[in-house]
Amino acid sequence: MRAKGARPASPRTLWIVGGVILVVIIAVVLGISLSGSSANAATIGVPSETPTLGSSTKTNALGGPMPGAADVAKMLNGIPQKGLVLGDPNAPVQLTEFIDLQCPACQQFETTELETLLKDYVRTNKMSIKMQPWRILDRTSTEFDSLRGQKATIAASMQNKAFNFAQNLYNNQGVEDTGWLTNVAIANIASSVDGLDTRRLVSDANGPATANTIKTIDALGTAGQYSATPTILLAKLGQTPKVVSSGTPDLTTLKGQIDALLAKK
Repeated sequence: MRAKGARPASPRTLWIVGGVILVVIIAVVLGISLSGSSANAATIGVPSETPTLGSSTKTNALGGPMPGAADVAKMLNGIPQKGLVLGDPNAPVQLTEFIDLQCPACQQFETTELETLLKDYVRTNKMSIKMQPWRILDRTSTEFDSLRGQKATIAASMQNKAFNFAQNLYNNQGVEDTGWLTNVAIANIASSVDGLDTRRLVSDANGPATANTIKTIDALGTAGQYSATPTILLAKLGQTPKVVSSGTPDLTTLKGQIDALLAKK
């Protein structure tokens, strides 16, 4: 049975307009191009296209902050990040999240429940969060939104900005299976994260370290036989994580599970 709120393996629409001059500037700075062929569609490059996405619109100028960017910066301000881990790595409880960047259920979790978890547990050094950006919603050989989101988020983690990037992406997530996560979209999301080097993000996203991280995450997901995102695991520090939710968790239940681990000797 499919878990409630889960996205099985296999909303808002983002519409980028204008910014032609900035496209040229970024192309010159990065010196990288993106082929239009399907073979290279998963490669992250310069924003060289202006996509039309879905039936509703969300308008922003290329390179300008995305809607909600200031709130993301405020929510994460002062919380340490290292790689794919948010918070004190020695916190007594660790939450691990397997998420797909184009998953609507993940978007619901990240935009409605994460802030409470940060306030109650991460900022108080009771819990850290380990992100595992996964790819399960690219169902055909010509779909790449999940992979592109995975690659870009892992690349942002190499600058300790993964959670900022992912949260800005979820706040402006496009419609599933529409090819919405273009280079233009990635450029807008990256430009909304203070201190994120976009040129380095492009290079790292297409580099061997990101490819190796993807293999590791895929192997963990396969070994755990996870079939939906978000998949949430909890563990005491140093112990083996256990799945507590498949699909968008109930926040009250999740907090109870965290509190039980914190109380456990």
